[in-house]
Amino acid sequence: MQVPVASLAVLADTDQRFRPQQFSTALWDCRVDFRFPMVKRLDYAEPERWAELEASDNVFALVVMAQIRAKVTDDAETLKGWKFRLIRLMYERGYEQARILELFRLIDWMIRLPKALEADFRQTLYAYEEQQRMPYVTTVEQAGIQQGEALILLTLLQEKFGHDSAEAYRERITAAEPEQLLQWSKRILSAETPETIFH
Repeated sequence: MQVPVASLAVLADTDQRFRPQQFSTALWDCRVDFRFPMVKRLDYAEPERWAELEASDNVFALVVMAQIRAKVTDDAETLKGWKFRLIRLMYERGYEQARILELFRLIDWMIRLPKALEADFRQTLYAYEEQQRMPYVTTVEQAGIQQGEALILLTLLQEKFGHDSAEAYRERITAAEPEQLLQWSKRILSAETPETIFH
């Protein structure tokens, strides 16, 4: 089935003057002239256009907003504020947990902060999640940390007491809370048998 196709150029650069709307090429007596509509993402940084993005219920608008702020914001502290504002919008719009986590990963990747400011941003986010009683990001990150701690303990147990010992305690270790894992990890340094670790 033949369907008509239209092309649209979306320009993601930061040069306000670069606004091509046509492409031409020629070889011998053959010539192609191609004209196309163009959208400049940078234009949406202007207050009126930015308001359009904030008012949009299209999920992709948040992604565009993150891209714009990452491009046009030089001050890291200001960028941290924008990052939190965009993340907060996801919660305010009532997106489901899976959607929030997908968008969070994308925005987190686009808007990179210096280490100290990133830690400050995470604390602000965790406090906000607790206030909203929606610890989506917090829960996922804590689960990741817990898995890492369990893997380290299993590796140490295997190195010190062998594969069978690690397998015997695998289920108990993977189900343990972080505080318990830390306690067991400290005991393994002086333990003479696996049993003395988990008593």
